[in-house]
Formats: sequence, C-alpha cells, structure tokens
Amino acid sequence: MITPKNRADLLTYLTLVGLVAYAAVATDLYLPAIPYMIKDLGGSESDGQLTLSIFMVGLAAGQLIFGPLSDQYGRLPIVRAGTLLFLVTSLLCALAQNMELMWVARGFQGIAAASGPVIARAIVRDRYEGNRAAQVMSALSATMAVIPMVAPSLGVAILANFAWPATFLALAIFAVCILIALIRMPESAPTPKEQMLTLESILNSFSQMLSSPAFIGYQMAGSFSFAALFCYLSTVAYFLPDVFDIPTALFGYSFALTVLGFMVGSLINAKVVMRYGLDATLRSGLSISLLAAICIAALAPKAAQYLYPLALLSSLFFLGVGLTAANASMGAISLFRHRAGAASAVYGFTHAMLASLVGALAGLLYQGRLLEPALIMLACAALAAAGLRLTQGTEHRA
Repeated sequence: MITPKNRADLLTYLTLVGLVAYAAVATDLYLPAIPYMIKDLGGSESDGQLTLSIFMVGLAAGQLIFGPLSDQYGRLPIVRAGTLLFLVTSLLCALAQNMELMWVARGFQGIAAASGPVIARAIVRDRYEGNRAAQVMSALSATMAVIPMVAPSLGVAILANFAWPATFLALAIFAVCILIALIRMPESAPTPKEQMLTLESILNSFSQMLSSPAFIGYQMAGSFSFAALFCYLSTVAYFLPDVFDIPTALFGYSFALTVLGFMVGSLINAKVVMRYGLDATLRSGLSISLLAAICIAALAPKAAQYLYPLALLSSLFFLGVGLTAANASMGAISLFRHRAGAASAVYGFTHAMLASLVGALAGLLYQGRLLEPALIMLACAALAAAGLRLTQGTEHRA
C-alpha cells in the first residue's frame, strides 16, 4: 500500500484524497438536507433528486474540459482553477432562492467538481504504472471512503444547528482547504505540449479511446458498478424512512454501515492487487457485487422484514464496488499512458453521465419501496460484469 514517507508526501497524499472526494463530499454532505431544501424552495421529491442528477451531468461534462486542459497546460493550474470555481458555486447553491436557481448552481458546481477526480486519476497515472497505479488508487479510495461515511452524519449535525444552506457553506470551506493544500502540491504532468489544443485534436483522441474494446470493457465495469451505487445514493434518503422507518437523525449511521463495505473493499484491493493482478481482482469485485445484488433483489419485495440481512448485503455490495473501482479506472487509463488526462476525462465523463441517467431513472421509478432500486442495481451489476469479456487478453504494465 502507498506509504507517505515524509510530511510533503503526506500532504500530497491527503490532497489527492481531497481531489478524488469532490463528487462524494458534494453529494453525501447534503443528502440529509434534501427534504428540508425542497420544502423551503417549494419543490417535490423528484425535484430534490434532480439536484443530484444535474450535478452528475455537470460532473460528466466538466471532465471532458479539465482532462485535456491538464494534458496541455499541466495538472496544477487547471485543478486550482477548478477548485476556485467549486468554491464560488458552493456559495451560489447556499444563496439559491428557488429550485430553478438551485439546479443551475448545482450544474455548474458539478462542472467545477469534475476538476478534482479527473486530474487526481491523471496524477496517479503520471507517477505509477499498471497494478501499482491501481494499488495507489485503491489506497486513495479507501481513505476517501471515510468522507461518505461521516459526511451524512456531519450533514445531520449541521441541520441540527443551522438551516440547510449551511451544508453548502461547509462545501465552500472544504474548497478553501484544498486550495491551500494545492500551494505545496508538486507538478506531475509531462512537459506541456507546444502544439495548440484544438477541438479536432480532442475529439480524435476521444475517438481512439472509445474504439478500443479493452477501454470500453473497463469503462463498463467501472461505470455500471458506480451507477448501481449511485442508484442507492439517489434513493437511500427516501427508502430508509419509507421502508424501514429509520428517522433522519439516524440516517448517517445507517448510511455509514454500507459505505464501510466500500472502504474495506478498497483496502483489500490495495493489499492484493500487486499479488493477483488488476484483472483478477476486478473480476472478484464484480462477482461479489453481482451476487449481493441478486440477493438484495430477491429480498426486496418483503424488505421491511429483512432489515439486518439487507444491511449486510448492502455492505457486501459496496465491498465489491471497492474492489472494482480503482482497477477499472486504472485499467482504462493505463491503456493511454501519454494522454492520461484525456483518458481520465473520457472514463470520468461516461462514469458520471451513466450515473446521472440511472439516478434520474431511480427517482422516477421510486414507489416508496425497495423493489425498483434493487432491480436497477441488479441490472447495472450484470452489465458491469459483462464488460469483463472485452478486457480479456489485455496486457498491463506491472
């Protein structure tokens, strides 16, 4: 596992964790505030869920912008600009007076948040190869998983003392901390390119990546796994009270139990990926998630009777995603070592866009029960596992 050797390395490591966590902290912190926000702004449950989906659309589009720019001009100038924009848009969300303004602010906040994970993945690929890159990314993901574990509880604590806009002010403070940390961050990108960055060159680069069967296979494995997870995130604030009668005050604890599975999966992956390889570990993660999704779907019609088994299965599902996420992303990006920013952008765009569509579908189909979210998670887990066929025969740099 990655082990920071001095204070500078530790600061770099923690900064990378913060960058990877942009999307997680921007969604999980305010999940408990959604019911209060829609009541104050005159929206519905679907309006509240739409703030998540619009954010994910912005997150998808922003990666296509920040990834190629970081290849051209370096990682640090671009990620600093993106973080500053994240700070500004967080303040705009806090000041929104109606749902329409909130949707616009969340869309731009998603674009800004894209700068973090897309450039963090590129930085990891700049420094490491193949299985080692997957190991480092897993260590980052495991540390980052602490954020979605504590963020909902922190959001509940904020709501206990302040109105819902305070959750977005907390996001602004988070952005300030990252900006300060980026002052000492070392540049990792190759020498900036002399030729001009054009739309044609970007599209040609994207086209080459999307014509690679192996890239598409890793893309399917990572993106559909995350889409299943995002289906859970999009509906958990509703089905916990509706199905299991769990009050908002206990939401953070219930959510943390399942997210703990993701952290455990990421830690296991960081330990075993160098021994068994990226592809074998990825296969294990996808199999675990698929098996857990089948069991969840089977119990969903009578979910209220199986609270504890479903909690365990949810944790197991998240564990599988923890084994999958880093391997899928580094597997895809490692195929294009000299264009890590662009490869990270294409991967991240599809990743976020698919999650947005699945989240919107989950919100539309939600009927106050667990069955519909469970079936969507099962379908996504099956499609993720299907992506493995396209990755067979791919040689990775160990």
